[in-house]
Amino acid sequence: MISAGAFPSFVKSIKNLNWFIAMGSIFSSVGFKVETQKDLVDLVESTIGDKEFSDSFGVFQKVQLAGYTLNAGHGIVFNVNLAHTGEGWEIVDVSPCFYGSKEHAVVLKDCELYQDVEDEWKFYLYGVDEQTGTPVELYISNFVQCASFLPPMAEKYEIVPVGLAYNGEILPARRLIQTDEMEEGSTMANFFVQTAQIQAMENIPPVVYGLLGDILDVKKIKNEWTGEEVYWLYIDTSPFKLEVLINPADLEGEPEVGKRLFATVWLQGEVTPK
Repeated sequence: MISAGAFPSFVKSIKNLNWFIAMGSIFSSVGFKVETQKDLVDLVESTIGDKEFSDSFGVFQKVQLAGYTLNAGHGIVFNVNLAHTGEGWEIVDVSPCFYGSKEHAVVLKDCELYQDVEDEWKFYLYGVDEQTGTPVELYISNFVQCASFLPPMAEKYEIVPVGLAYNGEILPARRLIQTDEMEEGSTMANFFVQTAQIQAMENIPPVVYGLLGDILDVKKIKNEWTGEEVYWLYIDTSPFKLEVLINPADLEGEPEVGKRLFATVWLQGEVTPK
């Protein structure tokens, strides 16, 4: 194990600070507030704190990894990942995450691992949902723990897909339009698609999706670290289902079962071999 005391200057090694600050809505989706560099540094410092050892340890392509986690309760976490490079230990990735319910897990086949073009230590998994045939790309929220068995060492992986929402709007339930000849579908069908226009924007990661789906379940959960409450929703985009977290301040309307959510989300998930 690795002593946290070995990192007296760890805050100086955070990469892409502006990228994370631009992701402010993603932090707020799980109840954290990150609007400035100081906010992010304070959160990293609180996560590592005075822990004697890291919370997790792994190896990727012969590089040692260490992970620190701030557990804010109810599945909400903030992760700080370090790698042992040629210059010693360095913070290589930080991210707000939500660990969803295993009962909502899906199996991805034909999986591929790839790295962010701007950040070599931010990893994504591509695969096809075995049940629905939906292609999925997501940020790996538990990378340190699963680094040693990532592709090509396994063909299938179980994931719990979670969308951290930038923004959202509650729409009425789907209504059928009655005509003289037939009963037609709703005015707008559910969808779950990668948002190319948003992805092309500066400081936005590649695994951003636009979605419209039926609300199957909804509740409020509290970030026990900050005391802030956020919405947790289980969404059916027909046919792909996922959990979504969103801050009430970023949501227009009141979510209820049966209504629909229209939102833009950053897709992530825990990954385990199947």
